[in-house]
Amino acid sequence: MVHIHRYCLLIPGIILINSLLTAQQDPAAEKYLQAVSDQFRLDEGYLIRMDYIREDLMRETYAEGEGTIWMKGIKYKIILDEYIVYYDGEKLYSQNTEAGEVYISTPDPDEPGYFYAVPIKIIKSYQEDFKYQYMGRNAFMGKDCIEVRLYPKEPSGPYSMMSLFLNPHTLKLEGTRLKHKEGIQYTMILSEIEGKQSLQDGMFAFDPAAYPDTEVIELIE
Repeated sequence: MVHIHRYCLLIPGIILINSLLTAQQDPAAEKYLQAVSDQFRLDEGYLIRMDYIREDLMRETYAEGEGTIWMKGIKYKIILDEYIVYYDGEKLYSQNTEAGEVYISTPDPDEPGYFYAVPIKIIKSYQEDFKYQYMGRNAFMGKDCIEVRLYPKEPSGPYSMMSLFLNPHTLKLEGTRLKHKEGIQYTMILSEIEGKQSLQDGMFAFDPAAYPDTEVIELIE
């Protein structure tokens, strides 16, 4: 279960304690955060294609691959290799197609990790739930980008920092980098974002008829 979530919460490093203590709402960052927020409408469907990198900085392991996200409002479906994650607005389904199992849980909006289970909340609620800092122009996967860092105000969650990388000319989101407190770093490089997608609500939930031999493990109390 933990392994699945580490891959799929990209939407997901080493704790930067000094940054968490000193970062505030940097006014210079707000223009760019608002540009990212404006890029995604809650009433519109999106198809996002990406490449991802997962690095375990402590064990010095590295993995990479391709992924696809379908998103509308707070609902989404993510495919990363053999992993599929669905969120229908209430339940989170974490499926491993190779292992033939799916875990079902209900993210709690009052828990610090909720924002990483519902990634659009990070973009839309950055002023209320994050400290942020404008880092200027930095290289991201060989591109010159504007970097903005976000630090959760509630430090008990699983992640310590998230970086957003924007095209300096269009202010469109190019990618993200997310640092987990256990030394895992996730990098997501966006290759395509298509809006105005017609997405049915049923695609955001696990369909047992499509995977009849999958073991369903309920984590819902």
